[in-house]
Amino acid sequence: MNLNVIILAAGNGKRMHSTLPKVMHKVGGKTMLEHVLISAKKLKPTSINVVLNPKIESLKESFKSYDIHWHTQLEQKGTADAVKTVLPSLKKDEKVLILYADTPLIDSNLLETFINYMPESDVKVLTVELENPFGYGRIIREQAEEEIVAKIIEEVEADHIQKNIKECNTGIIFSEVKKLSNLISEVNNDNSKKEFYLTDIVSIANAKEMMVVPLLSKETNSLLGVNDKCQLEETEQIFQNNKRKKFLQQGVTMLDSKSIFFKGDVEIGIDVEIEANVIFEGNVKIGNNVQVKANTIIKDSLIDDNSEIKPYSIVEDSSIGKNCNIGPFARIRPNCNLEENVGIGNFVEVKASNIKKNTKANHLTYLGDSDIGENVNVGAGVITCNYDGVDKHKTIIKDNVFIGSDSQLIAPIIVEEGVTIAAGSTITENSEKDSLLIARSRQQEKKNWKKIR
Repeated sequence: MNLNVIILAAGNGKRMHSTLPKVMHKVGGKTMLEHVLISAKKLKPTSINVVLNPKIESLKESFKSYDIHWHTQLEQKGTADAVKTVLPSLKKDEKVLILYADTPLIDSNLLETFINYMPESDVKVLTVELENPFGYGRIIREQAEEEIVAKIIEEVEADHIQKNIKECNTGIIFSEVKKLSNLISEVNNDNSKKEFYLTDIVSIANAKEMMVVPLLSKETNSLLGVNDKCQLEETEQIFQNNKRKKFLQQGVTMLDSKSIFFKGDVEIGIDVEIEANVIFEGNVKIGNNVQVKANTIIKDSLIDDNSEIKPYSIVEDSSIGKNCNIGPFARIRPNCNLEENVGIGNFVEVKASNIKKNTKANHLTYLGDSDIGENVNVGAGVITCNYDGVDKHKTIIKDNVFIGSDSQLIAPIIVEEGVTIAAGSTITENSEKDSLLIARSRQQEKKNWKKIR
């Protein structure tokens, strides 16, 4: 079966009260449109088609990694008109699935079931039963045959009896391109909003004695649409609860799961313990036997086996090796690679640096644009002075170096293997192997010193 997916994303989203296009608001760290694209891609369609309005065409730049056919709905004249902009570009004998960019939790497994349900039907409609159906189109079933949809009535057009119906239209429709084109060609805008409703194809199809069948889904949460910030928050909470449940079922220990947030693609190994108020953002991979302590943020990073991220630490766009200890109050900035058994202690900041195994920097230190060897001890208050006001420069510290507290290394500089730097030194020149560097002014004592007031 050649399947074409149409994703409607042309709505203005006025109820979001934001200059950001509605479909670019995020759930779980990804835009709503990206969530739907990911689900659509899993269906392996012939094409994915996204309909935009002219005001938000700039968002195309954010989706260059996806193979998308973009279409523009010049005027917002309704959902039928939006679909109509795509259909001429599709082959008439192929199938088409209509999705919505503001339904970010849509599940590809549910869509597979829907597509394969009652293959002899002409039009399929995915429906859901809601306790509070306000705002949704209601499903009117044929009295003589419950498995046939007679029509879908929009909220604004429904009478008081129809508004009590709890089975609602999700807007997700499956049909053949040719059939859908013919049905849409007969849709008019004779309604209170003067819009061309896609839902009108149901009553038109019934008049033509075509078979319109509903699939009532029990997965209510995955079909919720987002039209305002309240619904956005509700959807976010559902997403987070789903992620928490998934990891708990996999054996991850969470001391307070409701305070842990997942904002991207996260993998977690076995025997991992996560304390309260932790955020995982972007592409994160956590190895086995890792401990992530309270109030930490890990973004786009790898934390390898048996490592511990202590409280109030931030790790961003970096790789932490096995058996490392990070924090508390440490900041690992982007482009850092720490090998095994590295210790980065309290109030230590590391940026764009490679640190080899068994090296320690335990207190009040800044290491930037550095390559640091094995078995290096970095004392408290050490700074690599990498920026001269114009350019960034490299600091290279080789194996088995001892750097005394409150020392400054003025880059570019190479500290050779086995060097010892005396505390309080300012190092400006390269050194020979196994040397002692002392670069501080000589202490002077003035006896019987009196202050002049």
